[in-house]
Amino acid sequence: MPSARLGPPVVGPQQFRHVMGQFVTGVTVVTACAEDGPHGTTVNSFTSLSLDPPLVMISLGAASRTAAVVAAAGAFTVNILSRGQAELGARFAAKGRPSGHAAFARVPHRPGGNGAPVLTGALAHLECRTEQRIPAGDHVLFVARVVDLAAASEAAGDGPLAFHQGRFLTLP
Repeated sequence: MPSARLGPPVVGPQQFRHVMGQFVTGVTVVTACAEDGPHGTTVNSFTSLSLDPPLVMISLGAASRTAAVVAAAGAFTVNILSRGQAELGARFAAKGRPSGHAAFARVPHRPGGNGAPVLTGALAHLECRTEQRIPAGDHVLFVARVVDLAAASEAAGDGPLAFHQGRFLTLP
């Protein structure tokens, strides 16, 4: 059977965003270090790729300053946010947010092994070393090897923060 040839794209960005908003995602803050200090951004395009070797992938806007910092640093940390951290998710998603040390003022954190901030209260964090950068439309995919990680104690009892239809959700 011959394959159907698709015509020009008919899906616009707003329609695509609306439909993709139906998919519930987790919320992370990706952090990295530059000469002017730490940087971070909220990311919901995060996934595991491989168990052996342990690989993950994040997607960052190609023109974003965090993408430039991650590319230059060659390393980043993924902080998986807990349901009590919606304010942090919003802070690191805000347009015009400060960068460098100002971005982390009054944000409880510690430096990880790669120098990138590990956010206090996150459900888990993964310290990663970039292995591939792949241009993809208006984004860049960073495929990275996980070199260290930790999950919060189950005794902490806080569930994950999720994102659906443009809003943060708390899950049990």
